Amino acid sequence: MPMPELVLINILSRLPTTTLLQFKCVCKTWFNIISDPYFAKLHLARSPVSLLFSNKTNLSVLDQRFYVLALDGWQTHDSFAPLKQLPREINHLGEVLQFESSCNGLLCISAVCRRKPVTYVCNVITGEYIALPEPENDGFKRRIKGFCFSQTTERYKVIQEVVGDVDTQEHEIHQMEVCTLGSKRWRNIGDFPYSFSKVEFDGFNCSLNGALHWLVQPHNKTTFICQFDIENEQFKSFPGPPVKNLLKVNHMHLGFSGGFLYLCEKLFTSYYYVDIWVMKDYGVEQSWTKEFVIIDVEWTNSMWHRGPVQILNLGLYKKMEANAELYILHNSELSAYNAEGQERKILVRGIDPFHFVIPYVPSLVSLKEAVVGESSQ
Repeated sequence: MPMPELVLINILSRLPTTTLLQFKCVCKTWFNIISDPYFAKLHLARSPVSLLFSNKTNLSVLDQRFYVLALDGWQTHDSFAPLKQLPREINHLGEVLQFESSCNGLLCISAVCRRKPVTYVCNVITGEYIALPEPENDGFKRRIKGFCFSQTTERYKVIQEVVGDVDTQEHEIHQMEVCTLGSKRWRNIGDFPYSFSKVEFDGFNCSLNGALHWLVQPHNKTTFICQFDIENEQFKSFPGPPVKNLLKVNHMHLGFSGGFLYLCEKLFTSYYYVDIWVMKDYGVEQSWTKEFVIIDVEWTNSMWHRGPVQILNLGLYKKMEANAELYILHNSELSAYNAEGQERKILVRGIDPFHFVIPYVPSLVSLKEAVVGESSQ
């Protein structure tokens, strides 16, 4: 007696993407199920967060390979097979890559060519990709600042900053442009009333409650958090945590975990320590709470070279759990850190600290479904 389709879908949706790609060859029924956009959404919702990193020290796109590491607690990893290569059409550029963001298993990548950068959105699992339209040739600098998904329109958006001339007070003028995936042009959505924080070294996609978030630093040097509403494309801001001595802070990392916004700040006195703040009530300044302080006198100056990769299992739904974990890239080692017990265990050795390492959920999301009205490769 054949297995009911709903039961089969329930089982398949919990398997890794690499296994599902192989299972598409089992029979026509399985192929149709795994290829269905609904199945891709269900699988994405059930997939745990992993880490994605590359293998090229110089970040050349030639022979660029990706590795995915499942975050499974304190289990060590001696070796892991490469996931995929970039599509050949991107490989032939032979230029330097800048990995901008990840959203629903799709990667936003800028290939910095000699004349002008080219930005792609691709799924390294399925091999699909699409090149974004070229920006206007107006001589202004442009930097990708976000990649997000609209729940209302089910469209993907890429946001980039445009740095123009200076105003009468010698401050740079910042504007923002948005490209909806499938569109043939960038849209200018107006002035950006802040300067991005110079304290923050890295900040991956921080998308929460239908908005992107960035650390910004107005000219009075106070650090704020800027909120970009994905639906109406409007900017708002709210204060960050009460950092006492901003001059001693040499790294900040903004992220989210378990539905909560968090901010890590690395400070240096006679030793390194890290404060972890959590916003318990979204948008309410008074709800910032310092949940953890990590002190480790043995870590060297290169500690947090790329900042905390991801914070998981904070246990903020009811109360703080004793086994709250941080995943930290330190030198060439990826470690799990028990913040409550101040314990650290090395999970992976041999990761070049200059490689990108980003939170990533491997998915079967198809660009052919994401790009309405346009054709992906």
